[in-house]
Amino acid sequence: MRERIRDAVARRLGLPPGSLSPIVVHAVLAIGIVFFEWNFVELILVYLSEIVIAAVLFAIVAMITPQPIDDHDADRWHDDPTPIQPVSVLPPVYKRNLGVIAENMITYGVFFAFFVGMFLSVVDRSVSALVSPATGLAVLAICVSQAIRVWREFLADRSYRDRSPAEALERGLRPVARFIIVAMYVVVPTTVVVVTAAFAAPEVLSRPVILLAYVLPIGAARVWLQNGAVESVLQHRE
Repeated sequence: MRERIRDAVARRLGLPPGSLSPIVVHAVLAIGIVFFEWNFVELILVYLSEIVIAAVLFAIVAMITPQPIDDHDADRWHDDPTPIQPVSVLPPVYKRNLGVIAENMITYGVFFAFFVGMFLSVVDRSVSALVSPATGLAVLAICVSQAIRVWREFLADRSYRDRSPAEALERGLRPVARFIIVAMYVVVPTTVVVVTAAFAAPEVLSRPVILLAYVLPIGAARVWLQNGAVESVLQHRE
């Protein structure tokens, strides 16, 4: 019900469905930067946490989707799936799904580990020291919002029974595609602008100004990337 209300409000404002969530998130980030002195490290931690949480939750859901993958050539996708139900109150797990889930998650894990390594290499604090109450609440909010997405798209009315593991993995790994697009088309140009401004007018640049110079365009890009824009950008690049 709340999701339908958000989508109706977004359409009334001329925005894509689902765009209010990134607007609210980045508005909160901007408020945190201006009034609570949030810094670059905490913001990156929040963004990376969103990617991990979405991937893990949708990978778990992919285990219980019984439909075959249409464009997969393996013979196992043409046979009826064999369910495994270790706990009677939970949906059954399908063994044939595990291979494609592991393949996608390993590829994803290598990609993500590269960026995490870059992140940790420029941080002079341990991971535990990064988790302040503010970032902890932000990560918790991400967990809740992604769990709501999983419920709405796959678990409500047992709609997972009509879905394939590829559909769940596509939704779970979509934030990775958004991360790549935002990094290439927003973060890199913004960095060029910030570095140029640092030489031209260093007295204007403070930490809040620099962070807002990243957060605001990233938020705008994520609003635009809702409703299929990710696929449009990737197809254009291909």
